[in-house]
Amino acid sequence: MLYCHFANLFAFWQSFFLSIAFVKKPVSHIGQKIKRIRAFKGMKQEDLAKKIGKTRSMVSYFERTGIVNKYTLIEIAEALSVDVEKLEHADLNSIGNIVEEKKSEVAKKDNCKETIERQKAEIGFLKETINHQWKLLQELAKKK
Repeated sequence: MLYCHFANLFAFWQSFFLSIAFVKKPVSHIGQKIKRIRAFKGMKQEDLAKKIGKTRSMVSYFERTGIVNKYTLIEIAEALSVDVEKLEHADLNSIGNIVEEKKSEVAKKDNCKETIERQKAEIGFLKETINHQWKLLQELAKKK
C-alpha cells in the first residue's frame, strides 16, 4: 500500500515536471506589439492598411508573423503615432505606456507651439512699441 502511494506521488510529480518543461512560452514579436497598439487606439486593420498604403491582409500578415521590413515598420509607427525604437524594444505589457508617452509628447509639442506663437505676438508688440517710441524721440529732438 505504501508502495502504491509513492508510485502515485512519483507519477504526479513526473507529469507535473514534464508539463512544465513542454509548456510553450509565448514569444513576443513586433507584430503582436503592432496589433496591441492598433487595438489600443481603436483602429481596424483596414484603417492601418489605408494609412500605410498596404492591404488589410498584409497588415494581418505583419501582425501574425512579425515579419516586416524597416521601411514599412517606420510607416506603421508613424501611422500609429509611436516611436519606432520604443515599439521595437517594448514588451507587450508596456504598450499602453508607449501610447500614453507619445500623447504627452504631442501635448508638450502643442504647448511649445502655443508658447512660441504667444512669444512671437509679444515680440511684434514690442517692436511696434519701440518704433512708436523712436518716432516720439525723433519728434522731440526736432522741437529742440
